[in-house]
Amino acid sequence: MKPFLVVQNLTKYYGSFVALNNISFTIQEGEVVGLLGPNGAGKSTTLKILAGLMDATSGIVTIKGKNIAYDHQRERCIVAAMLENNPLPSHLQVGEFLRFRAAMKKVEAKNVRVHTEKMMRLTDIPRAIHHQELDLLSKGMRQRVGLADALLANPELVILDEPTIGLDPDQILNFRQLITSQKGKKTFIISSHILPEIENLCDRFIIINSGHIVANGAMQELRELFFKDRIFTIHVECEPSSIDHFKAQHTEWQGHDIFIDLARNRHQFSILLPTENIDLFWKALLSEPDWKLLSIVEKTATLEEIFIRAVEYTDTEHTQWH
Repeated sequence: MKPFLVVQNLTKYYGSFVALNNISFTIQEGEVVGLLGPNGAGKSTTLKILAGLMDATSGIVTIKGKNIAYDHQRERCIVAAMLENNPLPSHLQVGEFLRFRAAMKKVEAKNVRVHTEKMMRLTDIPRAIHHQELDLLSKGMRQRVGLADALLANPELVILDEPTIGLDPDQILNFRQLITSQKGKKTFIISSHILPEIENLCDRFIIINSGHIVANGAMQELRELFFKDRIFTIHVECEPSSIDHFKAQHTEWQGHDIFIDLARNRHQFSILLPTENIDLFWKALLSEPDWKLLSIVEKTATLEEIFIRAVEYTDTEHTQWH
């Protein structure tokens, strides 16, 4: 299957400063991709180029096989963006603004009102503010108006830069549900600094640092790339001497007690294991005759931990991952 979006050797200079340095990636139709990076990494520049709001210095971006540099009119029909800070005109009312934007985006005149109200319901904009002026809206409500605007013309690619800034917990939940409901129907690129909110929302993550792509993959792929060891928390019932014996027999594994209930001889400890030692660990654990095994839980790296490790590693190694 041909990729929906292809970025090849994309480079952007601001004077002598290199904002993007020869980056390449692809996105499949229907994917939800998180574009991450520290401040100044090149995320916003990438999003503006993909949205057709800025030209690259060099490189090629194709959407459905068409080079957007030569097909801006077609691109505007299938790409929509809500960029950071979401600038909105101050003098228009909410409903008035969205109807105006729908007309600009070539929604049929007879369908503008119905379609606008549908997008308002989809993005949880209450009817009570349809006639409220945009400059009187809260930050969270402005974000929802921007999202409704982005979805107005039924775009195939939706670019969202910090879409949950200013939203309360209920609004964030509604945003997640909205994106989940559109999975497979639209392609999303979401940039955010609030990583826990998008960790389970995106199919894949592209991490940029200093104008380079430093990681590109699904969560499990990134865990395997940046975390070679696995951490287990084990809860057993046994005599204290049995724990000491286990540690003495297996000094190659790093572990420590994190909880001891001497009254019931219950011990909880964590252990850090290289992946290649997993089978040996299970064999040793299950062969302990005096242990009553109560629970085993594996700690998996979060997106925040992966992000920090990817950025720190590439800051020191200057390595680009593909």
